[in-house]
Amino acid sequence: MGEGIDFEEYIREYEAIAETINDLAERCERLVNNNPFYKKVIDFYKKFIDPMRTPRYYIGGAYSLFQKLRPFAYRKTVIRIDDEEFGWRLDALSVGRDIRIGEYYSLRTDRIGHSLPEPEFIKVVSKYYREIVPHLRRPIRETFEELAKLVGELELSLTITQGCGGYFYYDDSSWRGYQKIPCKEISISISERTYPEYIHITCIDHSARHTRISDSGELFALYKPIYEAYRKFYEKWSKIQKKNDEILEKMRKVLGEYALVNNL
Repeated sequence: MGEGIDFEEYIREYEAIAETINDLAERCERLVNNNPFYKKVIDFYKKFIDPMRTPRYYIGGAYSLFQKLRPFAYRKTVIRIDDEEFGWRLDALSVGRDIRIGEYYSLRTDRIGHSLPEPEFIKVVSKYYREIVPHLRRPIRETFEELAKLVGELELSLTITQGCGGYFYYDDSSWRGYQKIPCKEISISISERTYPEYIHITCIDHSARHTRISDSGELFALYKPIYEAYRKFYEKWSKIQKKNDEILEKMRKVLGEYALVNNL
């Protein structure tokens, strides 16, 4: 540093800027904490959205009912399927004491294949029950088919999209601080892999962001459309939940009738 530079003045200027930044940060925090729509969104979510049953609740309930019919068969049968959803090499089902998935020629040579996680099991039985049922134990065929038809009626996903004209404040953790990004729309989804506490944001430049509803600094200007989206979500998922509850109850009755007839 040159001899003509007053280092103490540099320090004083830096301290003044740091003090201003801290003051602005505190003011921002107060604004965030007092955002009326932030409070409305959080209260609405805790009261109405969080207690709702998720797709995993229905998947787990349906899966447990099918498992009460095991063993599905005493002799293994390999059924070829054509379904890229499970991977290009997983092209067959093995129906025996359990239902598994694998490569056709490997399953034909006594390989046991891969067990199906609950969501994939539900997808398989609802899509391929016509191919599976003839190879099951005779006493469970009718019950299995009825359960598979019903499980195919479950609605296990929902997306609500809400247009918005606000901004997303993105902190990229660099010297630039928050970036103000114009937004096009927001969406809220629920499925076996997505949860409604996460907000999907589509920006004007077609980029996308995901963040939790509690990220109040980033979502500061978007809580009004988020609130409207949650209201729509609650209205639609409530109807779906009621329908799914009725389907699951029908499945329990089907299994109950099977158990009664077979003295289980």
